Amino acid sequence: MLEKFLQTVKKHHMFQKGDGIVIGVSGGPDSMTLLHLFYRIREEYDLNLYAVHLNHQFRGKEADADAEYVRRFCENIGVKAFMFSENIALYSRERGITFEESGRERRYKLFHEVMKDMGASKIAVAQNLDDQAETLLMRLMRGSGIEGLSAIDYVRDRKVIRPILDITREEIESYCREYDLHPRIDQTNLEAVYTRNRIRLELIPYIEKHFNRNIKEVLARTTNLIREDKDFLNLSAQESYRKLVKKENLEIIIRKKDFERQHIAIKKRILRKAILEIQGDLKDIQSKHIQKILNLIQYGQVGNHIDLPKYLYVVLDYENVVIRKGKRKIENNDFEYNINIGETLNIKELNTILIALVVDHKEIKNIPKEKDKKYFDFDKIKNHMIVRNRKNGDRFIPLGMKGSKKLKDFFIDQKIAREERNQIPLVCDGEKIIWVIGHRMSEEYKVQKDTKKVLVLCYRPYN
Repeated sequence: MLEKFLQTVKKHHMFQKGDGIVIGVSGGPDSMTLLHLFYRIREEYDLNLYAVHLNHQFRGKEADADAEYVRRFCENIGVKAFMFSENIALYSRERGITFEESGRERRYKLFHEVMKDMGASKIAVAQNLDDQAETLLMRLMRGSGIEGLSAIDYVRDRKVIRPILDITREEIESYCREYDLHPRIDQTNLEAVYTRNRIRLELIPYIEKHFNRNIKEVLARTTNLIREDKDFLNLSAQESYRKLVKKENLEIIIRKKDFERQHIAIKKRILRKAILEIQGDLKDIQSKHIQKILNLIQYGQVGNHIDLPKYLYVVLDYENVVIRKGKRKIENNDFEYNINIGETLNIKELNTILIALVVDHKEIKNIPKEKDKKYFDFDKIKNHMIVRNRKNGDRFIPLGMKGSKKLKDFFIDQKIAREERNQIPLVCDGEKIIWVIGHRMSEEYKVQKDTKKVLVLCYRPYN
């Protein structure tokens, strides 16, 4: 058993000499075997061991006895034990998740807290080969993809390790007898109530009897083969992701043309990784959400969008697929403000300001250059100036052109997303557009050699 344990540790580079290791210990055969194996190699590998036990307060005196057993066992072998007790049933109701999910969530939170407090680097948990086989069958019946069918990883996030994943439950029970460990037995594991228990107590024994007596080993090997393919696909997706995806603030930008060249397996992984990067997890993101994004990219038009869980949404731009976090922008009501020379105008809908000055032409060279600062021939302005958002039928003559152009066509040519167009302010001389702020001024109002008075407009965020 010890040799098999060490083979798994070395094959998957689970820890190094001198590491601190937090061990999840329930008191059952699996976790007691794991703890005892670590105890046997502690001195040789100079390991610092920390046992963590959580009493779920679900089985009354039995659970209390489990905790006392773990505490005494750790005391006898000189391993520091951290004992916790929480009402997991209550936590489950408050969170709206299953009892099993609640227990796992709380256990891992405690594991990480102890790891941080003790300066440890690994968390060891006691899933075994039987757990691996049961997980594969359970996910297969639920219709999982390759990620799910790879089942339980030997190492997760470079922190969580599973050193007895190649060891059967039968071997574990034999080990407990050999070393007189007397582990605690959770009687609920012997009841065919939960799906996993029914697979363990009914389905696998039936397959062993009628089809393959080594089915657990076969299923474990299958997960390893699937995991190899999964790892290759993930590496390929990572390389593609690096080339065609970038993050800016609270959005992920994916180059649409390059994305569409990828294989469907890579596309799905890119989308999941993008959501993971902006969201921090993939909880509530299902296959149907990924497919909706793929359909948007393939069949959607510029400006189309879909909403995802947790205030995520995806917008189809001209050249990009954009995944954003936050509430989707709804076009603001129309705005219009008078521009008065020498005053600072606050455009509250956009949280920006517009400053208007008039100077002699010769003074332009003394004005510091800034982004979104433009100069116009003031004498060409015939009406009162305003700033507003777009209206149907807007036209102007973009700088450098001779004929007028529809503002809508200009936005299309500039590849400005539909949802952004109503947020672009227009400086106007009455009804005539002087400046599409942030994009192009009008040819009609440009400063020329004979210009006498220059209108200086400076647009900036409101601080």
